[in-house]
Amino acid sequence: MNLPTHLLSDAPLSPITNVTISTKPSSLFATATTEGWVVYRVHPLEVISRREFPNSSLKIVLPLAQTNLLFLVGGPPSPLYPPNKVLFWDDKLGKTVAELEFREDVRGLAARRDRLIVVLRRRVLIFVLAEGLTGVWREGVYDTTDNPTGVVALATEEGSSLLAFPGRQPGQVQIVRLPPLDTQTPPLPPPPSHDPTTTPFPSVSIILAHTSTISALATTPSGSLIATASEKGTLVRIWDPSTSQLLKELRRGTDSAIIFGISFRKDGGAICVSSDKGTVHVWDLGSSREKRKQESESSDRQKQFNILKPYLPKYFSSQWSHSQFRLPPPAPPPSRLPFSLSNSETGRSTPTIEDDVCICAWIEVPRNELPAQATSAAEPAAAGPVIGGDASSTRKGKGREGSSASKENKWRQPSPHEAHHRRTSSAQPEPPSPIPPTVESQIVALTHSGGWFRISLDGESKTPVPGAPPPPSFGLGKDSTSDCRLEEYRRFGNRDGW
Repeated sequence: MNLPTHLLSDAPLSPITNVTISTKPSSLFATATTEGWVVYRVHPLEVISRREFPNSSLKIVLPLAQTNLLFLVGGPPSPLYPPNKVLFWDDKLGKTVAELEFREDVRGLAARRDRLIVVLRRRVLIFVLAEGLTGVWREGVYDTTDNPTGVVALATEEGSSLLAFPGRQPGQVQIVRLPPLDTQTPPLPPPPSHDPTTTPFPSVSIILAHTSTISALATTPSGSLIATASEKGTLVRIWDPSTSQLLKELRRGTDSAIIFGISFRKDGGAICVSSDKGTVHVWDLGSSREKRKQESESSDRQKQFNILKPYLPKYFSSQWSHSQFRLPPPAPPPSRLPFSLSNSETGRSTPTIEDDVCICAWIEVPRNELPAQATSAAEPAAAGPVIGGDASSTRKGKGREGSSASKENKWRQPSPHEAHHRRTSSAQPEPPSPIPPTVESQIVALTHSGGWFRISLDGESKTPVPGAPPPPSFGLGKDSTSDCRLEEYRRFGNRDGW
């Protein structure tokens, strides 16, 4: 029996092995692939650096902000470098300039201009980076609980000092204060008497964040807030690192999920979370919504419910997401087998969104928008004579009036006062002053299957513009998706990237 061939997909499998988005703010991201790596600028999307090495894969590619340095860690399937080494790659020179070797595989990295954080399975090591990479010194080490995914959070804004990583017990978060970041003054090496096997800075506090293992950590660029998620993936908690106080409890859902990414907006007013459920959740942490919530709770019925809150499960007290964006499933693997035999004989099933990995981050997109009020106020004087013709015909009609008086006064020299009045009235109206460009916070979602999504939120806060109408409220509720708008979509290719 001849069966017709059913084409499932002609798209090759994505070569992406990992995606890293650099902060300060999120202006660059790097894709580690099975053929090397590519560094992009987030907006506008363009390639900054590309290195291709056939059959040479990487696990981590981390660009150091405002430098030519990249930190590289090899990974499966064909490691370009050993997975227990961190290579310092100078992209301007096109070669490695330093390396760090360990006795076990490197699980994660975080960096700012003067510090490199290396995460191992049960340890976190701190290294001092000298100006121009003239020296790299090991500053100290901290013990942690089992941390196979390399969870760590580091503040990278000027003057920030926060470093957060798992504590010695599951569910704990350890807070350490590094020296404040000063990009003008190069860091000094540790003194000769310093023991690099000890903790260089005392732990400020230990937060009992969850009852199970920490799976995701994030902080604002300034280090004013911390977000944590456990391996259950149902709750995301917001903490004040200075007081170890729980500020908010955000509910992603009721079923377990793997949290892939947590990202704060630059001002800490919103947060986005991506998981293996294929949905990017957004919460508004601003005071405006809190104010509206307090006003709504003033009713008698709400007051009665608040009395019962301490006795109800946490499901009723946690805050649901205000906006959601559902990602499409990845493309199926290429196959030209008959449709009825493609899954049964090969043992492959059509991939779902749960099979993909998604990383999300906030970016700032400049917008040069002219408010409608300013446009309408400036147009009538110039547009009237051109479009309608009423103003010009009216002036012609007035010119034909008062024949004798007009002829007598036609050649009379005007007085100085009249001349000044004529010059003032005949002067062209001044053009409206240029309006400064607005800046809109948007979300970028990157998937290992090769999807690039730039998402905007209706009502997302912008910098105020004179004459512009106030933006609508943020979000439409926990079940709403209409307030998320896809601004840009790209597909990763083997050669040209996105």
